[in-house]
Amino acid sequence: MPTTTAPEARQARRADMPLASLQMAVRNFTRADPAASEPAAAPAARFEIVFTTGAPVRRYDWQNGRYYMEQLEVTPEAVNLDRMKRGVSFLNSHSSWSLEDIIGVVDQPEIANGIGTAQAQLSRRESVRGIVQDMEDRVIRHVSVGYARDAIEMVAPSEATGMWIYRVTRWTPVEVSPVPIPADMDSEIRSEGGRLLDREGRELRTYPCVVTDANTPEQRTAAPAAMPPIPTAGNQAATQTRNFESATMTPEEIAAAAAATLAARSAPAAPEQADAARAAGMQAERTRQTDIRAAVQAARSTLGADADALSIRLIDAGTGIDEARREILDALAKRSDATASRGAAGNIETVRDETVMRRDGMAEAISHRMAPSQAQLTDNGRQYRYMSLSRMSEAILQARGENTHSMSPMEIAGRAMTTGDLPAIMSNVANKRLRKGYEGALATYASWARRAPNASNFKSVDVVQMSASPDLLKVNEHGEFQYGKISDGKESYSVVTRGRIINFTRQMIINDDLRSLDRVVTGFGASGRRLENRLVYAELTANAALGNDSVALFHATHSNLAASGAAISDTTLNTARTAMRLQKGLEGEELGIVPAFLIVPATQEQVAYKWTSANYVPAKAGDTNEFRAGGRTALEPIVEAILDATSTTAWYLAASGDQTDTVEYMYLDGSEGVYLETEYSFDTDGMKMKARHDFAAKAIDYRGLYKNPGA
Repeated sequence: MPTTTAPEARQARRADMPLASLQMAVRNFTRADPAASEPAAAPAARFEIVFTTGAPVRRYDWQNGRYYMEQLEVTPEAVNLDRMKRGVSFLNSHSSWSLEDIIGVVDQPEIANGIGTAQAQLSRRESVRGIVQDMEDRVIRHVSVGYARDAIEMVAPSEATGMWIYRVTRWTPVEVSPVPIPADMDSEIRSEGGRLLDREGRELRTYPCVVTDANTPEQRTAAPAAMPPIPTAGNQAATQTRNFESATMTPEEIAAAAAATLAARSAPAAPEQADAARAAGMQAERTRQTDIRAAVQAARSTLGADADALSIRLIDAGTGIDEARREILDALAKRSDATASRGAAGNIETVRDETVMRRDGMAEAISHRMAPSQAQLTDNGRQYRYMSLSRMSEAILQARGENTHSMSPMEIAGRAMTTGDLPAIMSNVANKRLRKGYEGALATYASWARRAPNASNFKSVDVVQMSASPDLLKVNEHGEFQYGKISDGKESYSVVTRGRIINFTRQMIINDDLRSLDRVVTGFGASGRRLENRLVYAELTANAALGNDSVALFHATHSNLAASGAAISDTTLNTARTAMRLQKGLEGEELGIVPAFLIVPATQEQVAYKWTSANYVPAKAGDTNEFRAGGRTALEPIVEAILDATSTTAWYLAASGDQTDTVEYMYLDGSEGVYLETEYSFDTDGMKMKARHDFAAKAIDYRGLYKNPGA
């Protein structure tokens, strides 16, 4: 049951606590507000800027090939402010390589009294603080606008020596930048203070330049071409000088310009002369700007969208043309490095010469006429599809600027022979057809002989044979390891050149005899393939001595020749297989070679296929056929009619080239197969076609080969 404490008891306990009844006063107590303790963020700096006053600029019209003065119309109707109202980038000196180049945003534009103004809000990041401070201290004062032209009116000059005026009646600002030296000196960051206005109410700055003529009267009468004009820039005097561009001026123009300069120096500076000098300075400055834009334009394909920003920056900085070209090369190098580091694929465009296109098209058409099912036609070849060789020869001469109207067909054919076009076309066609004949010819040697790397020259090639590694021997406790040895041997052979020459005459061109040419060329290709076949099989039938031991390839000493000839059977095949398995290496090591191919003449084809067929079933159930397809020691039959010339009964076994050396063959590097070379022949009144073949074959080792003379 709950208990209740009486008031008297509570009071008694309170009296026992000395501090319980004391009153304590706390003075100067303030409660801290965490939000108020944090410093307030500084507001973003904003400046009023004048981004354009429509200053004229001298440019070059590449399409019409002339200089002109570009004038921006600064009216609400002419300037498209839609993009700027939404905010355009405030860049660091027109640089646009990365987001770090954006130092603020420009918006709230207005156009009034021929002046474009806007508000620039600067970034609050640490890297921009110095720029903001310099703008507040009036160290950075000038800006420049980057714009896109939307509409231009071209006004012809009233005088023959005058300059065209291109009025940009519609344009769009795309970015604004603070710059060291602007093209328009009236484009600035506004500040307090008075202003000098022109007659139209626009602010105007002038920097008069005092020119001192230190030349004597005799020097003033000297050649005027090397005398520089009075340096001015726009409506203000410039700090740079330029020589007359005599490379683009006639002698009369050079003399007139020099006379005007001498007159300006020797006579008092009248208002009209000052205007003329100012105009000459403006023209010199605009020439600089035009040269810079031309240099940037040449690099536009690589710089891309950054080309315009680079051009504006170089012009605004007052950079000379030589220094500008160096900066453009540096920009190209940076872009190339940036592209390489990103791993982007290069955009490579190959432009083909008209002569090459014509040759390829005619070669396609001729190849298609020779073999329609094997040659495909492109749009380039279709235009020559129905042209005879005579018409092609005439077209070749006409394309070279020769008049063929008075030539006879024989003269046209003879003249076409002497040009480089027709021989190149016929050589192209002949090589294609030659390759078709070469690849279409049957060659069984490639199934079992091993191809060696191409020979780099015609010198003798040594093929070194190595024995297997020596056997590992037992090492007793505290015993020494014994040395072993590896034996080697070699066979040598070299590539041999073989070939023939045929003629392609004027009569064949006039007769349009492509069938004869096709038969001859494809016949050469097949002939080269047959030659390779004969050379490889000659290593078997010739039974020449090997260079390693001077013993015939097939010999009882090599244990690879049957003691007596016998027909193909399970018994003779087993004897041959056993002999190959028992072959020893150079150091007497066991090789365990397994035969992979059964090579027979044409007369033994049926017997060979019977013993290697998967469908062959022995007469007795107890017999087996281990050489059938799919068996553990299956043999692949190779039937070659060349062998019938020496023996119609002899047959051979060969191991795979991956297991051991047998017979190998090689080509000359760069000449794999039969190739044609074509040249004009004066003595035969036509073209000579030389078929060339560089090939060699050699038996390297006897251990992977076996021969049975047959029954």
